[in-house]
Amino acid sequence: MKLQRNSRPYKIMKYVLVGGGILMLSFIAPGASAKIIKGIIDDYSRKKKFQREKFVRDLKRLKERQLINYQELADGRIRITLTKRGKKESLVYNLDTITLNTQRWDGKWRLVIFDIPHPKKRAREALRAKLKMLGFYPIQKSVFLTPYECEKEIDFICSVFEIREHVLILYISKFEGEEKFKNHFNLS
Repeated sequence: MKLQRNSRPYKIMKYVLVGGGILMLSFIAPGASAKIIKGIIDDYSRKKKFQREKFVRDLKRLKERQLINYQELADGRIRITLTKRGKKESLVYNLDTITLNTQRWDGKWRLVIFDIPHPKKRAREALRAKLKMLGFYPIQKSVFLTPYECEKEIDFICSVFEIREHVLILYISKFEGEEKFKNHFNLS
């Protein structure tokens, strides 16, 4: 059974991946955790109180499925580690070396558009640079085009920069002037 996208267990797996396969959480002072852990804490907080039981229950489910191992340490921290199976079933990307699979084109164009607010200007610029690095064609400052599947990669990049809610992927089968882009991407 596949993890449901944006479920709490899915997010735990995603944050463990972003953390390099190992994550240490402190329940003594959960608010003092690193920025990457803030997303997990927010998912398990209700009325400003961290719901430890719900979190541990989700950890146990992931462990039963052999996706993670976790250990409660004497100092109140929990160490979460991806298993081999968890790594295989998860998105395993490195932000510096991420690439798109450009082997085949399915006939659909992907138009990535974003409107990222000014307080997240650095994330906006980083996304723009990543899209260019991945070979997207810049149509406008916040509109990029590619003929290749990119959904998982965009999800990963956006989760790292915490901007997913500001990014859309549109799927287009045909548009005016597409011959220019077919030539750019060497498509027939």
